[in-house]
Amino acid sequence: MEKKKKEKKSNPIAAFLWKNKRRRAKNFYFLLTAFVVFFAVGMAFINEKLELIDTGDTPEVPTSQVIYDEEEMDIMTSIDSAGSLNDYLYQWANNGGTLYSSKNVLNVLLVGLDSRDALENGGRSDSLILVSLNKKTKKIYMTSFFRDTWCYMNIGGEDRYAKINSSYFYGGPVALIDTIEKNFKIDIDHYVAVDFSSFIDIINALGGITVEVQEYEAEYINRTTKYTIESGPAVTLTGREALVFARIRKSDSDSDVSRTRRQRQVITSFIKSATNASLAQLNDALDMLFKYVKTDMTKMQILSYGTQAITNGWVTYDIEQYTLSDSDVFKTGYVGESAVVFMDFPLAAQIVQTAVYSDSNIELPDDRIKLFSFVKRFT
Repeated sequence: MEKKKKEKKSNPIAAFLWKNKRRRAKNFYFLLTAFVVFFAVGMAFINEKLELIDTGDTPEVPTSQVIYDEEEMDIMTSIDSAGSLNDYLYQWANNGGTLYSSKNVLNVLLVGLDSRDALENGGRSDSLILVSLNKKTKKIYMTSFFRDTWCYMNIGGEDRYAKINSSYFYGGPVALIDTIEKNFKIDIDHYVAVDFSSFIDIINALGGITVEVQEYEAEYINRTTKYTIESGPAVTLTGREALVFARIRKSDSDSDVSRTRRQRQVITSFIKSATNASLAQLNDALDMLFKYVKTDMTKMQILSYGTQAITNGWVTYDIEQYTLSDSDVFKTGYVGESAVVFMDFPLAAQIVQTAVYSDSNIELPDDRIKLFSFVKRFT
């Protein structure tokens, strides 16, 4: 594919970005939970707690913040021709295009798993959220990926076509990151995998979380589970109630769209609870949390990021939330008897890049071939 240098111009796809600005939050998910502890009790305390994390061995990062000039990215475009759905998916994932990256952006993939066994032995990822810290715009972006997205993946040299959450089951975090990078054309720096069920005890240790619960959501939970919750703008949920709230999906016609919205609500509220927690509460929560976390970051990297969060003001950044929920970007349908999400990957990748980097190296002609033209069954 012929490449050329991109010319700076206004990006018309901004209209597709589904934004939901939330009030200021001091941190985000696991990484900034660690940062809160660093801020609250100091280096000695977090040093002791970090001994419990299952970490990999990767290079350390500097603690000083520098804003770099952005590099020019080679342009890529969509698929020129394809003979089938799988052919389209294969060509897009393997088009050789440059993954968008920036020295000013830290991308961390958050992976929620169903069980401790899945964390240790591999399982399907239940929740996929990309957290992007942009030091240039001074914002944190949370982008949700639908776990049922049908895509191409390469597992140990073998081509596969499956739901995106299966890549963790087949090849662990390395395969999952490779799959997301190739399909959404972004560079991911780190991952944090957490046993989702562990948050029951962690949330309880923090005194619960407070979220907005829609009337239809409360009705669905009360009708289909053993739990009874109220609706309202500020409902306090226990750990088990929060987990049920985050994972319901059949209460909505849009399925995973609202499901990912509830997951982000839980994460945001969890952050607020961690920020306001007492030292004793943080101690209890972290003892449990760090036993149920797997990451490729070293202890020193987390400490370094924690230092930067405080000294460089990351904890004051606004959080913006995105999901690829526009009807032009995704459609639901079937592969065989399996219900899946079909994603217009070129457009989706362009949207994600623009959300995270305020720019994109993907150009899409008006007459391009779309993945949807190869799908036989939509819902």
